[in-house]
Amino acid sequence: MRIFITGSNGLLGQKLLHTISTETHDLSGCDLAAESLVKDVEHRYHRLDLTDRKSTRKVLQTIEPQIIVHTAAMTGVDKCELEKEKCWQVNVYGTDNIISSAEKIGAKVIFISSDYVFDGEHGPYQEEDKPNPVNYYGRSKLAAENLLRGSGIEWVIVRTIVLYGTGVNLRANFVTWLLDRLRACRPVHIVTDQWGNTTLVDDLAGAIERIILLERSGIYHIGGREFVTRYEFAVRIARFFNLEADLIHPVTTEELSQPAKRPLRSGLETEKAERDLFMSFHDIAQSLAIFRDQESASAVRKDDLRQREKGRG
Repeated sequence: MRIFITGSNGLLGQKLLHTISTETHDLSGCDLAAESLVKDVEHRYHRLDLTDRKSTRKVLQTIEPQIIVHTAAMTGVDKCELEKEKCWQVNVYGTDNIISSAEKIGAKVIFISSDYVFDGEHGPYQEEDKPNPVNYYGRSKLAAENLLRGSGIEWVIVRTIVLYGTGVNLRANFVTWLLDRLRACRPVHIVTDQWGNTTLVDDLAGAIERIILLERSGIYHIGGREFVTRYEFAVRIARFFNLEADLIHPVTTEELSQPAKRPLRSGLETEKAERDLFMSFHDIAQSLAIFRDQESASAVRKDDLRQREKGRG
């Protein structure tokens, strides 16, 4: 099966390229950068701006994928609030271009959405709960969801929450940002009033692989097993990695005065996904152990590469 991954240089895109079997699937991807960060798919990588309808259609009609996993998005919540036009262009018009191309080639679209489509008043949320976003990022993701649901193509909407993990040359996520700060003995302020179930990228990629394998459709919520505040999550990270938890200072969301409003009592119920996909997701300790092992392996690879380059010199 031919599978095309948008945002293939991102955290989820990289993980999907490493997770989905290349023995049974032909993988290709696109991103804005000139080259793929995943070396095994260099010859099947396309530099592509998804807001360019003509270019998007040309690439997808050339590849003719049967499944498009649409991970590419503008995800900086405050940046989306400050740059609304760009946010809409990327998250809504870009998705519309994917849908238009999928209609032409008969492809199924798996769209990655967010818990931010909900208002955070009554979480954790189930798939059938009514969305009510409180910021522009959430509104853009809901608008993209509605475009997909109103199209005539096969679709899956996968909502996730506070995604983290390891990869190559990635923008910082919550865990990598926190570890960098704590390892440098720098204090951080973390909110005590935002709840959710943080998601290891391996769980999300594994669920998407199952959705493809089992030919599922509809909406699925993917997240970790435990519902905690950001502050509790940060303290548990510090303790797991034997770092100084006293550097983590509790604050409220209101005290941070961020440009975009946040849903406070959020979280995603995952029972449907676990039942339909025949899988279970990791708790915090299990997720951090996987993260630690991958981070250590990555550090070893980087050190080996430096040693080889030094030897050549």
